[in-house]
Amino acid sequence: MEQIVSVFGINWKLLLIQGVNFGLLLAILYRFLYKPVLAMVDERRAKIENAIKDAENAEAELGQAEIEKARILREAVQKGDTIIDTAKKHAEGEEHTMMKDAHRKVVRLLSEAERRVAREREEMMEKAEREVARMAVLAAEKVLRKV
Repeated sequence: MEQIVSVFGINWKLLLIQGVNFGLLLAILYRFLYKPVLAMVDERRAKIENAIKDAENAEAELGQAEIEKARILREAVQKGDTIIDTAKKHAEGEEHTMMKDAHRKVVRLLSEAERRVAREREEMMEKAEREVARMAVLAAEKVLRKV
């Protein structure tokens, strides 16, 4: 083995110093480079995981909001239908009331018109009787004048 060491020119002291230098270099790189890089990678991984969780939460909340929106729309449609039905019933009741009022007014106007016609007829009959009586008196007067 000594021959191999002397043939290749291996110096144990130099090899040991290079080993110590390599170990120091590894320790310095591990301390100042590898640990900060790992910390940065872990931090980014945590941020990405939080972003994924936030996205999943937002998606779940969006789903809930869509369900709530559908429920509110359904309730609004039902309330609207109820209001429309109530308004129709109210309008039908008002229409019925208005028709009754109109019928009463028509009956009242007709009866008033019939009374007026009857009163005018009586007045005309009285006028006609007076006229006939006057004519009879005039005719009798003429007949008496001739006699």
